[in-house]
Amino acid sequence: MNQIDWKNESAGHFEKHAEERLQDVYPWLLRDFIEFTGWQIAGRKILEIGCGPGFMLQQFAAGSPALLTGVDASFSMLHRVAAVARAPKAFLVQADACSLPFAEASFDAVFSRGSVFFWADLPAAFAGISRCLKPGGQALIGGGYGISTPQAIIDGVRKAKVGGKCGVPRLDPGQLAEIAARTGGQAKIFQAAGRGFWVHWKL
Repeated sequence: MNQIDWKNESAGHFEKHAEERLQDVYPWLLRDFIEFTGWQIAGRKILEIGCGPGFMLQQFAAGSPALLTGVDASFSMLHRVAAVARAPKAFLVQADACSLPFAEASFDAVFSRGSVFFWADLPAAFAGISRCLKPGGQALIGGGYGISTPQAIIDGVRKAKVGGKCGVPRLDPGQLAEIAARTGGQAKIFQAAGRGFWVHWKL
């Protein structure tokens, strides 16, 4: 199976896919974040890992966070966030999820959808997330279409999908929850057939 080199991948095709097929999903991913954390966005310091061209950053930005930071391995992705001003006040950082360049206790919450499948060193990534979260911080890490997304929206995305496998590796949510728990805090898995999963991690 060919692996996607996200560091050198052009943002163009991903952005088109997100615009054409996933636009209706992003508000529901935000709803999942609010539902699982029990937090509103306003006044929170939020880090998104694997922010891509910035569609979730745009959702978070609308909620008036105190600080919003997006990390991606691809400069092309970050360039698109800035070029179209999806989240004008967000700090954009090119970095590997396994080596996060942030000081201790920098964020209230970490969000990541879809990038965890490509983290080369999961224990290192979770250790970095733990370090940069404040005591009592929360992380929501996973993939898929979201738990709260209406089925009609998911069906529409699938109907519009063209082509075969996308080359995303399989990953056991239980493994992620186990790594998170070993790192510290409590981790729970939320998943549903055809919708993907979230690992909700509370420090």
